Amino acid sequence: MRTDTFFKDLLKAFFAEFLRLFHPAQAAQVDFREVTFLDKETFTDVAHGERRELDLVVRVRTRAGAQEMVLVHVELEARARRGFAARMFRYYKALTLRHACGVFPIALVFARTGMGLDRPTCAEATLGQRVAAFRYWRIALPDLPGAEYVERDNPLAPALAALMKPGTPQREEWKYRCLKALARFRLDAARQYLLLDCVETYLPLSRKEEARFKGHLKRNREVKNMRKTWSEQLIEQGEKRGEKRGEKRGEKRGVKLGVKLGERLGEKLGVKLGEKLGELRAKRQTLLELMRAKFGARPAAVTRLVSAITNVRRLDTLIRRVLTARTPEEMGLEK
Repeated sequence: MRTDTFFKDLLKAFFAEFLRLFHPAQAAQVDFREVTFLDKETFTDVAHGERRELDLVVRVRTRAGAQEMVLVHVELEARARRGFAARMFRYYKALTLRHACGVFPIALVFARTGMGLDRPTCAEATLGQRVAAFRYWRIALPDLPGAEYVERDNPLAPALAALMKPGTPQREEWKYRCLKALARFRLDAARQYLLLDCVETYLPLSRKEEARFKGHLKRNREVKNMRKTWSEQLIEQGEKRGEKRGEKRGEKRGVKLGVKLGERLGEKLGVKLGEKLGELRAKRQTLLELMRAKFGARPAAVTRLVSAITNVRRLDTLIRRVLTARTPEEMGLEK
């Protein structure tokens, strides 16, 4: 499973869609041309001895001209943790004191609460008297009916429906339905990749389910083509080239050893090495193509920096970062 970094990137890229999906009344008040994401917004809990980086803090301007903030805290735990409401209250107080403006607090949770959408309360009492009460908006994705969201006129809806209660008894049929709904929207390759990645990650299939799922794809070429985005095709081609080179290197090493065991071992090692090199090469190319599409012609220094990256996870992070970076410098290639 992905970390909350994945959902931070997803919500950054689809912040307007997220607010319109779950809080349409509040979204109607926001001028989405005036949205600023505050990175590295930290909170130190002295009493509990911890320092946390808040997931998503957004400064917005209302259509009436007021400056407000939206806090979206992503809780990936499959089970609800005690003290969560109190923790949200502390985050809320820290932000209001630091920025001196209103804060709209939202919790996106993966634990079942039995409520779906609700507004829990955290109360503070002193000397037996209630002195303060805090309420926040909670979105428990596993409790929401996916069938009611998957067909919404919002591209984020079918992606998040993959984490909701399935609308069909068969996982492969539900995954197909989510992808079919997603295919209705005409998005650029980078944004579509992020939504598709959400469905693929959170609706994995067994071998038998995958076989039945391919049967669904045969009936819908649009969904089938969507899965084969140009970036995925590059990766697939790179993997195939790497596998062929790996097989050749493995065979040569096996012949030199002169024994069948050496040949098999060499082939396996070669295939693994070739696959890794092929995947790295393809993802580097994907990143460079995305940067060129967004920022224009790339200098030679950028190509050298990308070519020097040998970590697949870092390349995945940079590919997602293209969606939210405003300049090449914000990509952080030199880190």
